[in-house]
Amino acid sequence: MSISMKLMGAMIMSVGIGSAGGFASAAWAAGEKADVPASVAEGKDFGCGAKGQKACPMQGWMKTVMQSATTSGDGAKIASALDYVASKPPPGMPKWVAISKDGAEKAKKGDIDGAKASCKACHDLYKAEYKAKLRDAAF
Repeated sequence: MSISMKLMGAMIMSVGIGSAGGFASAAWAAGEKADVPASVAEGKDFGCGAKGQKACPMQGWMKTVMQSATTSGDGAKIASALDYVASKPPPGMPKWVAISKDGAEKAKKGDIDGAKASCKACHDLYKAEYKAKLRDAAF
């Protein structure tokens, strides 16, 4: 089993699968491998987001609202979208709000590239974990 599959399994277990969840969470946080059952390591079938499936809630919002705002280059639209994102922090993602608010402030000041950089920073930090754990969560 690949390291990425073990890490994904550890993240899924950290959401709460029996008493092993605590161990898997600790192993993942420490950057270590965690031995997890293959069925868990393969990941949850979210029923959204994959090719041929409907968009997941946040994915759909990002594609319609955020992408439209950033493509337009309209600072007010980008700021509004980032303020909305800041109001929806997922559990266990402590920098989410600060990154979003920083981007919103940059957009309000006309720094569109700076605002987009905050999007990239958030994606780099949280996208994989969000997709593995919360892909089907309401947004």
